[in-house]
Amino acid sequence: MKQAQFIWTLRQWPKYAGVLGWVGLGLIVAGVLIYRQTVVPFNRDLDRREADVQDMARRLKSNAIAASTVAGLPPLKTPNTFTEFLRNVSLWGDKHHIAISQSDYKSSAEADGHLVRYGVQFPAQGRYVDIRALVEDLQAQPGVRVETLILTRGRIDEDMLFMQLQLSYLTEVR
Repeated sequence: MKQAQFIWTLRQWPKYAGVLGWVGLGLIVAGVLIYRQTVVPFNRDLDRREADVQDMARRLKSNAIAASTVAGLPPLKTPNTFTEFLRNVSLWGDKHHIAISQSDYKSSAEADGHLVRYGVQFPAQGRYVDIRALVEDLQAQPGVRVETLILTRGRIDEDMLFMQLQLSYLTEVR
C-alpha cells in the first residue's frame, strides 16, 4: 500500500467506522496509556526491589559469615572427635560424682552433608548441684546443645536424683 492510499483510507475511516469504531479506538488508546503509565513503571519497580533484596541477602550472608569468624566463636570439631567427646562426658561425670551407666547415640548428616549431628542420650544418677555443674560443662563445649533434661526423685527426702539427658553434638565435615 502506497502512502497516498494509506492517507485516503485514514480519511475514509471515520465515515465507515461509526460510533463504535471511535469508542474502540478510544479504548485502545486508553489501554496503551494505562499500560505505559502504570504497568511499565510497576514492573521496573518490582525488578529494582528484587535486585535490592538479592543484594541485601548477599550482604547479610557475607556479614553473618564474617561476624561468626570475627566474634571469635570456637570452630566446630571434626566427626572423628566424637569418641573423644564421649570419653570427656564420662570424665566430667566422674569429676562431678555422677554415675553414667550407659549411653545411646545416633548420627545424621545436615546442611547438605557439611555438618554431622550426633544425638546422645544417657541415664545418670547424682545430686542436683553435681548435675547442674555437668550440664554447664556440656553447654560450654562448642557444638553441644542440651536437648532435654528430665530429673526425677524416688522419694522427697532423697538427695540423689535420677536424670535422663539428651544432647546433640554438632561436628563439621572438612
